[in-house]
Amino acid sequence: MDILAYSFFQNALLGSLLASVLCGFIGTYIVTRRLVFISGGITHASFGGIGLGVYFGVNPILSAMVFSVLSASVCNG
Repeated sequence: MDILAYSFFQNALLGSLLASVLCGFIGTYIVTRRLVFISGGITHASFGGIGLGVYFGVNPILSAMVFSVLSASVCNG
Protein backbone atom coordinates (compact mmCIF):
# COMPACT_ATOMS: atom_id res chain seq x y z
CA MET A 1 0.00 0.00 0.00
CA ASP A 2 1.55 3.26 -1.13
CA ILE A 3 0.84 5.95 1.44
CA LEU A 4 1.90 8.77 -0.88
CA ALA A 5 -1.05 8.01 -3.16
CA TYR A 6 -3.39 9.78 -0.75
CA SER A 7 -3.75 13.50 -1.38
CA PHE A 8 -4.30 14.35 2.30
CA PHE A 9 -0.98 12.71 3.17
CA GLN A 10 0.78 14.63 0.40
CA ASN A 11 -0.71 17.88 1.74
CA ALA A 12 0.30 16.99 5.31
CA LEU A 13 3.83 16.17 4.20
CA LEU A 14 4.14 19.41 2.25
CA GLY A 15 2.68 21.44 5.13
CA SER A 16 5.06 19.90 7.65
CA LEU A 17 8.02 20.53 5.36
CA LEU A 18 7.09 24.19 4.91
CA ALA A 19 6.39 24.63 8.63
CA SER A 20 9.75 23.13 9.58
CA VAL A 21 11.63 25.47 7.26
CA LEU A 22 9.65 28.51 8.42
CA CYS A 23 10.03 27.64 12.12
CA GLY A 24 13.76 27.21 11.59
CA PHE A 25 14.10 30.73 10.20
CA ILE A 26 11.82 32.34 12.79
CA GLY A 27 13.43 30.45 15.68
CA THR A 28 16.90 31.58 14.63
CA TYR A 29 15.72 35.18 14.38
CA ILE A 30 14.11 35.06 17.83
CA VAL A 31 17.17 33.56 19.48
CA THR A 32 19.62 35.99 17.87
CA ARG A 33 17.48 38.99 18.80
CA ARG A 34 17.09 37.69 22.37
CA LEU A 35 13.32 37.85 22.16
CA VAL A 36 12.96 34.48 23.89
CA PHE A 37 13.10 36.00 27.34
CA ILE A 38 10.41 38.55 26.52
CA SER A 39 8.03 35.95 25.13
CA GLY A 40 8.66 33.62 28.08
CA GLY A 41 7.88 36.39 30.55
CA ILE A 42 4.68 37.34 28.78
CA THR A 43 3.64 33.68 28.63
CA HIS A 44 4.13 33.25 32.36
CA ALA A 45 2.24 36.48 33.00
CA SER A 46 -0.69 35.09 31.03
CA PHE A 47 -0.87 32.20 33.52
CA GLY A 48 -1.69 34.76 36.20
CA GLY A 49 -4.41 36.15 33.95
CA ILE A 50 -5.90 32.68 33.55
CA GLY A 51 -5.92 32.22 37.32
CA LEU A 52 -7.63 35.55 37.89
CA GLY A 53 -10.18 34.81 35.18
CA VAL A 54 -11.09 31.48 36.75
CA TYR A 55 -11.25 33.01 40.23
CA PHE A 56 -13.52 35.89 39.20
CA GLY A 57 -15.65 33.83 36.81
CA VAL A 58 -14.51 35.65 33.65
CA ASN A 59 -13.51 33.94 30.41
CA PRO A 60 -9.94 32.75 31.14
CA ILE A 61 -8.77 33.28 27.56
CA LEU A 62 -9.96 36.88 27.59
CA SER A 63 -8.42 37.59 30.99
CA ALA A 64 -5.12 35.99 29.89
CA MET A 65 -5.10 38.15 26.77
CA VAL A 66 -5.75 41.34 28.72
CA PHE A 67 -3.20 40.42 31.39
CA SER A 68 -0.56 39.62 28.73
CA VAL A 69 -1.09 42.87 26.84
CA LEU A 70 -0.91 44.88 30.07
CA SER A 71 2.23 43.14 31.26
CA ALA A 72 3.88 43.54 27.84
CA SER A 73 3.11 47.25 27.80
CA VAL A 74 4.48 47.70 31.33
CA CYS A 75 7.68 45.78 30.51
CA ASN A 76 8.15 47.60 27.23
CA GLY A 77 7.28 51.06 28.47
